[in-house]
Amino acid sequence: MHFKVYCQNIQNTWFRDRIKDIDIYFGNTDSFLNDVTVFYNFLSDSEKARANRFKYESDYNCYVSVHALLRIELSKFLGTEANSFRIDEAKNGKPFIPGVDLPFSISRTKNLFVFVIGRSGQFLGIDIEQIKPEIDLNDISRNYFSIKEQQLILSFDRIVDQNRTFFEIWTRKEALLKAVGIGINTNLSNIQVLEGENSIDIEGVQINAGSFKIMTVMINGALISIASSNDFIPNFQVLSL
Repeated sequence: MHFKVYCQNIQNTWFRDRIKDIDIYFGNTDSFLNDVTVFYNFLSDSEKARANRFKYESDYNCYVSVHALLRIELSKFLGTEANSFRIDEAKNGKPFIPGVDLPFSISRTKNLFVFVIGRSGQFLGIDIEQIKPEIDLNDISRNYFSIKEQQLILSFDRIVDQNRTFFEIWTRKEALLKAVGIGINTNLSNIQVLEGENSIDIEGVQINAGSFKIMTVMINGALISIASSNDFIPNFQVLSL
């Protein structure tokens, strides 16, 4: 399927004095360590089973906190209790609430998390990554980025700028794949997400959307990209106790 994808790198100040129309929740799971026991009761049986399979306590705590917080916010839209509805996953892993047209997407990197809740009829995806200076960006770029994306990264002299650009591109690709509902095992080098307008083809996708907008922003040292089939202005909310 053919898509037009418009990408925009923005600053936090861009959101001021604008009417916002989708909700994005960001936080650090370390803020909720004292609430994990309570949060566990908000999860479904399948979510509890998955949480219990984590080997390390830190992963357990992160999973329980993030999924409970997601349920709490979703319940406000649904007008119901946080543990009263089912969240299923499609074959590609895309989460959804059966019988409800309320798109949402979730992502986590170590103890940082972000999730987005959209509106009816919207295709939506989000990804968060902490910039890792030790990553072999040249090797990964050669395998998963377009030639122009690779050239953009190498056009910067400073490694810090190369790393940031690499993760801007990576989060955009992840967010878009989540929005259209396919896995990361597709040919990522064909999915070009440079600043401005991109024209791409993704095989195996049949959705009622011909264009996407992706916004990328840095918050607390992490890069977040949001992909949506509708134009949008994000409303960022920091979750903490």
